[in-house]
Amino acid sequence: MFSVLRPDRAIRAALAFTLAGLLMAGLGAAARARPAADEPGFQRVSIPLIAEGKPDARDSAVAGYLFMPEGNGRFPAVVLIHGCNGYDWQVRGQPGWTLAKAYARRYVAHGYAALVLDSFEPRGLYNICGQPMRVGARRRAWDALSAARWLGTLGTIDRDRLVLQGDSHGGWTVLVTLQAGLWHLPEHFAAGIAFYPYCYDVGGISAPLLILIGDADDWAPAWRCRQMVAALHRAGKDGAVELKIFPGAYHAYDFPLPARTNALGHFMRYDAAATAASWQAIDAFLAAHLR
Repeated sequence: MFSVLRPDRAIRAALAFTLAGLLMAGLGAAARARPAADEPGFQRVSIPLIAEGKPDARDSAVAGYLFMPEGNGRFPAVVLIHGCNGYDWQVRGQPGWTLAKAYARRYVAHGYAALVLDSFEPRGLYNICGQPMRVGARRRAWDALSAARWLGTLGTIDRDRLVLQGDSHGGWTVLVTLQAGLWHLPEHFAAGIAFYPYCYDVGGISAPLLILIGDADDWAPAWRCRQMVAALHRAGKDGAVELKIFPGAYHAYDFPLPARTNALGHFMRYDAAATAASWQAIDAFLAAHLR
């Protein structure tokens, strides 16, 4: 089975899940750079990484965009983490950022704060889809845990009601962040949501987890998630894991873009029904676990 700590060449290839199809011909070059710090609706922030136990000593901070609801806290909060395409800062229309911003605003409308993390900007990267281990899930999990610590210092956030959500490479990061026994920090997430992650034998999960994936995904196969949940079931540790598999849905099914085959040969297509069903599942999941 897959080991987070020792990925081999086959795993490295399989982990090349991506939204690189967003870089296909037709989307073109970047229309503009990342958003300005004073763009309405959010605050651009720099989040220092927890120093003790850092997976990579070269890392110092992670960038973020904080969206807050109106009123006084203490708000539950969702940390949103991107796929290996980042937020498509170099792509016309910036579909990654556009979707993350829409999701953040949806959460704000439901009374959550939302922190959109950018793991690539402080590392001088834009896209790692062909080299997914350039910033692996352990380093990105540390970004998320550091964000949890930072949110807890604000005074307006309920540190016991933090949710971590990611897609693709970010979904894999959600699994690693919630892997039981892997981290020894007081920071924690109350729940995790993983869109089409690359599933592996986690051994145990430290918080309720919702996995959303299409059965036609040829990049992050749904059968791996079935296998992971079955292993948790055999170990009696699957009570807090929900797996939703959507018939006919492909990788990146929640991106409202034309059907496309990316540079690595994987097909992606928007699926409005699967996207709507995903949000119904998310709403029910959070209602059950974040009272």
